[in-house]
Amino acid sequence: MTVAVSVHIDSKLAAPIVTRWEDQDLTARLWAKDPTVWFDPPRPETANRLGWLDLPSASRDLEPLIDSLARDARAEGITDIVLCGMGGSSLAPEVFAATLPAPENAPVLTVIDSTHPDAVAAVSASTSPSTTWYVVSSKSGGTLETLSLFRHFWSEADDVLEDTGSHFIAVTDPGSSLAALAAERNFRAVVLADPDVGGRYSALTAFGLVPAGLVGADVGRLLDSAAAAARACGPDVPAAENPGVLMGAAFGTASGVQVPTLYFDATAPATALPIWIEQLVAESTGKEDRGILPVAGGGVVPGGEATIVSIGSSPHEEATVLLRFDDPYDIGGAMFLLEFATAVAGEVISIQPFDQPDVQLAKTLAHEAMEGRLDASGPDPVSVAEAGPALTESLQSAGYVSIQAYLAPTPETDELLDRLASAIAMATDRYVTIGYGPRFLHSTGQLHKGGPAGGVFLQLLDEPQRTVPVPETDFTFNELVAAQATGDRAALFDRRRIVVAVDLGQDPDQIQDLITTVSDR
Repeated sequence: MTVAVSVHIDSKLAAPIVTRWEDQDLTARLWAKDPTVWFDPPRPETANRLGWLDLPSASRDLEPLIDSLARDARAEGITDIVLCGMGGSSLAPEVFAATLPAPENAPVLTVIDSTHPDAVAAVSASTSPSTTWYVVSSKSGGTLETLSLFRHFWSEADDVLEDTGSHFIAVTDPGSSLAALAAERNFRAVVLADPDVGGRYSALTAFGLVPAGLVGADVGRLLDSAAAAARACGPDVPAAENPGVLMGAAFGTASGVQVPTLYFDATAPATALPIWIEQLVAESTGKEDRGILPVAGGGVVPGGEATIVSIGSSPHEEATVLLRFDDPYDIGGAMFLLEFATAVAGEVISIQPFDQPDVQLAKTLAHEAMEGRLDASGPDPVSVAEAGPALTESLQSAGYVSIQAYLAPTPETDELLDRLASAIAMATDRYVTIGYGPRFLHSTGQLHKGGPAGGVFLQLLDEPQRTVPVPETDFTFNELVAAQATGDRAALFDRRRIVVAVDLGQDPDQIQDLITTVSDR
């Protein structure tokens, strides 16, 4: 294994965990897919969510199909791959595209996991259906955001293409409604994923590998790295020497002021990896009023406590956990190690790491908002001028702060949000996370609602510049993203979280005024 792992955890914390894993033979039982590793009797969504252990070998079967599709794309002059997906269907492909070297003239991957109409319109404006393939990814097949995006791009492609279906590929579970839709509309391909793998553990399934292969990644090399990591964590490796167990022990004993926190510091070639880790850790551990807050590095490290995890070619030696690698393809091995460690951390903190019981709440309330049936929606959005007192008061009690931006992702907005996060961190000595809505609803949203209390949630909204209808429906993307923000605000309010919602109007640059407000507090 070319991913070198060092774990520097206090022996007083690690020893009981290592001893328990040895005495109860938990590593071998995990590999045997024994759901009682976590709870006996086992809880739902455990026994049928352990297929990720087999992926370094089982996913080899996908290589011929992926290679064939990639050759066809090059032969047909395809310049762009647009991925419509959310959470586990979109984050790993985004990391692979940002990390792995792209061959000359390979198609460019664009991930669209936003329902903001300006974001949808921007992808349409930057791609042409005649030279674009669309990958529609959904495990269940019924994800509202993904289907809405599919309908938009299908309508645009159908206006100019003779054989529209030949530009569409579905990645989904066997028997899903998306598989049926793809057959009905004659998609180029339907690639079936392992149904025994949950979304956030699916990087090495078809959900991660198909988009990566289409833009020129060597899928075999990714799986080679993952296989080496799997051997290092194998069933016969003593717990005291097993990097996955030791990392899991470090994760499960993470420190924090109010909320156990892992601060991920990433250097090349791992700089994109934390956006994937956020979902893995937050959605796996944030439930039953417990959980581990992942912070995706960057900005200012405030005085608040955290367990530092350093990843890449130049990790900081003082970190608690160091994952050192130079080859970009070792991102596959790093992902497997992090998945294994997260599963172990679930046992350490006594939660089931494969379900997401609180994700549905925001979806349900968003649906009610769409239909005008939502009664209590939490605090109403206020203007930037009115936000100062509420924000200042709320930050005083923050264990951590989550910036939730229901805005179109752009480099300019990214920069403003980073500056706002740094200003809040400096003013509060608390860690700050940033998420674009609605994508974070399928990732860190589980921690926000089901995890430990202490978060303060700053929701940012704006008035989109354009109206974009969702074809084949009676609603627009404008209505959808507004309902998702309202539903999430109501879900947080239902869980007695502190929410400050700010309406930026038609000018997202007003974030600068929030920065000034926070800096002057």
